Amino acid sequence: MRRAGGGPRDPLHAARRSRRAGDRPRPARVPPPRRRAHGAALHRPRREDQGAVSYYLTVDIGGTKTACAAGTAAAEILHRREHPTPVAQGPEACLERIARELRHVLREMRGTSPAPEAVGVACGGPLDSRTGTIYSPPNLPGWDGVPVKAFLEERFGLPTFVENDANAGALAEHRFGAGRGKRNLIYLTLGTGIGGGIIIDGRLYRGTTDDAGEIGHTTILPDGPECLCGKRGCLEALVAGPAIQARAQRLAREHPGSLMNGLVTRSGEITPAVALQAAKQRDWAACEVFRETGLYLGIGIANLIQVLNPEVIALGTIAVHARNLLLSPARRSARRHSWPRAWKAVRVVPSKLGERVGDLAALCCALNAGA
Repeated sequence: MRRAGGGPRDPLHAARRSRRAGDRPRPARVPPPRRRAHGAALHRPRREDQGAVSYYLTVDIGGTKTACAAGTAAAEILHRREHPTPVAQGPEACLERIARELRHVLREMRGTSPAPEAVGVACGGPLDSRTGTIYSPPNLPGWDGVPVKAFLEERFGLPTFVENDANAGALAEHRFGAGRGKRNLIYLTLGTGIGGGIIIDGRLYRGTTDDAGEIGHTTILPDGPECLCGKRGCLEALVAGPAIQARAQRLAREHPGSLMNGLVTRSGEITPAVALQAAKQRDWAACEVFRETGLYLGIGIANLIQVLNPEVIALGTIAVHARNLLLSPARRSARRHSWPRAWKAVRVVPSKLGERVGDLAALCCALNAGA
């Protein structure tokens, strides 16, 4: 098996060549490796392996950190390694680091379990889940046409499945979390950006071009603040972490007596975490940060309720930490903007998976293969 490093079979090399030719990059077809990948025993489980735990490799790629792990279909994480994502070094360096970390995980698992069944990768979009190619996600500059699936399949000889992190989060919440046993679920990521994953009749809905679930870029306030996408008044521009921070800074200036002014970070910033800390101490201005955020979030939730009529809307990240400081005003707003019958049929809840959602989301990419 050739190593990915610029040779004719290197999927990254093929993507670069395609980009120079002016085409949209497509990952190269990579033949199955003929020998073990870097010392890892990549045989399929045999009968004599009975009793050993079947497992999957998982990769959760974020703009700040990346986690590589081994997990089972029962949501047990057997071994995990986390490292800062070397974004500034480019996608090749990031993928090489992922390959090294996965080899460490394989070494830890060797002797106790058969070879992994597959690799699941969760990453910010946009991406093509069929080819496993990532196209310019905002949190990974320079990742234009990066063939993650082809790279990992060449390195490890395992079927690899790549999914948008919000879609993957929806799969995890549906299988293991607040949507367990439900047919219709929407999962929202509430972090630096806003993403969404949609489960309809028990299956992930991707849409015509793999772009379903871009809930953060639905318009809530036509003349609102400019969003990173170039539009104005997007849900993301009103509710995501940077919007919460801007709102907190404004209210702290307007209310000099606010606890937020005494809880600033060492760099002098009033962050969402500072606002949350003050809100938990009943500071009026800090609570207003989350009331105003919840108002806009509730309008976005109401739009989802009216269009998709789900049973559960699970909110991740910021909502998990803020709980009712954010959820109560969001529910009031959503109820006010929804039809009563649809509102009564839905539960708006924080994610049950908490900090585990990234690992379990990547795991579900592999578990959901072919669905």
